[in-house]
Amino acid sequence: MRTETVPLSGPSPGTTRTLTRHHWGTEEARPKVYLQGGLHADEMPGPLALYHLMQALDAAEAGGRITGHVVVVPLANPVGLSEWLLHKPVGRRDLEGANNFNRGYPDLAALAGDGLEGKLGPDPEANVATIRAAFGKALAAAKIETEVDELRIRLMEATYDADIVLDLHCDHRAVMHFYASTARPGIADLLGRCTGSVLALMEDSSGGNAFDEAHTAPWRALRERFGDAVPVPCFSTTLEYRGQGDVSDEVAAADAEGLMAFLAGVGAVTGGPAPLHGPAEAMPLAGAVEFMAPIGGIVTWVTEPGDRVTEGQVLGHVTDAAARRRVEITAPTSGILFRQELWTTCLKGQGLCHVAGTEIRREGDLLSD
Repeated sequence: MRTETVPLSGPSPGTTRTLTRHHWGTEEARPKVYLQGGLHADEMPGPLALYHLMQALDAAEAGGRITGHVVVVPLANPVGLSEWLLHKPVGRRDLEGANNFNRGYPDLAALAGDGLEGKLGPDPEANVATIRAAFGKALAAAKIETEVDELRIRLMEATYDADIVLDLHCDHRAVMHFYASTARPGIADLLGRCTGSVLALMEDSSGGNAFDEAHTAPWRALRERFGDAVPVPCFSTTLEYRGQGDVSDEVAAADAEGLMAFLAGVGAVTGGPAPLHGPAEAMPLAGAVEFMAPIGGIVTWVTEPGDRVTEGQVLGHVTDAAARRRVEITAPTSGILFRQELWTTCLKGQGLCHVAGTEIRREGDLLSD
């Protein structure tokens, strides 16, 4: 195992930060699998699972069972980790510019596409190497203005040439689920069976250029531009490890076992455990609909994440105790209630829950900001 410490320039004189990457296997080996946690710095189930995974990787390395190149960044957001307000971590956005740490990653196809004209031939493997080199060159030349810009670039410097990218997050209260493109259905199926995901939300273009999509969208865009000369080699996903309160060593150790099963399934390690679960149920991200609070007040639930619901079914209530008024939270579509907000109070217009269904109900930017 090799540990790499990447310096990040601080936001003010006399301050610095660092980003830590851990490597197993040889850096030329394939597949290259990258895993990170804590990009939203108030979400800790993923980092704890990666802590346990790294112990399993140490044992695999000692046994000569690392066949690929595995990179783990357990805490991917040193900026967000240091930003607290009134004794609570902010986590999702930076305090300087209110930027979502998981949006706005560089569009590698736009940055590198013109430079690939006339450079792609009939050999797919050679084309992959050429495209990855162009991505690396574009990142090296990218303009950095803020510390969030720098964090985005430093993260992608370790991922632009990866075969598989796993970005570990969690929700407020939720079942295990993940977001992925439709490009690599076999790997998506394996991921669901290894992690025990209830739901796979599939979409090729969800908007916002989140970290996972910044690794799949460029290949799709280049394939549209250059045709079959461009393969589809990268699989990238956002894994939602249930809710913010689901942090325990017992759960994290089981999640690490699932990740080892996935690494074995894609050929990055040998001798790993077999998948223990059935496949996730795949539904379109455009079929996931959010219920918005019609009034502010106290939030109570009569349902739990994971429940199957029908459109119009009562899921809970919002109560304005001062006005002695109560309104129903109802299912906005039929399907799986896969997430609920953590807080027991809300403002009018605030999103309270999501239900995933098979019917396309939305278009445009599909991710919550």
